[in-house]
Amino acid sequence: MEITLTVNGKKLTRMVEADTVLLDFLRKEGCYSVKRGCDTTNCGLCTVFMDDKPVLSCAVLAARAAGHSIVTMEGLQQEAAQFGAFIADQGAEQCGFCNPGMIMNAIALLRENSEPTEA
Repeated sequence: MEITLTVNGKKLTRMVEADTVLLDFLRKEGCYSVKRGCDTTNCGLCTVFMDDKPVLSCAVLAARAAGHSIVTMEGLQQEAAQFGAFIADQGAEQCGFCNPGMIMNAIALLRENSEPTEA
């Protein structure tokens, strides 16, 4: 089936199979920050923004994203770099595999609540 959606500000029209998940679609389009972790919606590695709301791309069919705006970490370079630098400065950096998912979720949190407390 043919779908049209916007990925990181670029309008795309592509053919996809009915069972293609958004995660696979995005990686095929070169969005390598979107990682496959658990495939069961438990880990958050595949988090992207769909219409500015965080979603787990392993649980969304690409066809369901038709007509929507998708933003990956590639589309949030400045915000992501700032938070990535903060993680490194605090000594919380690990191997980096899960950093994109953590950064996407942190950006979503800060957009929803710019002054979160520990509670």
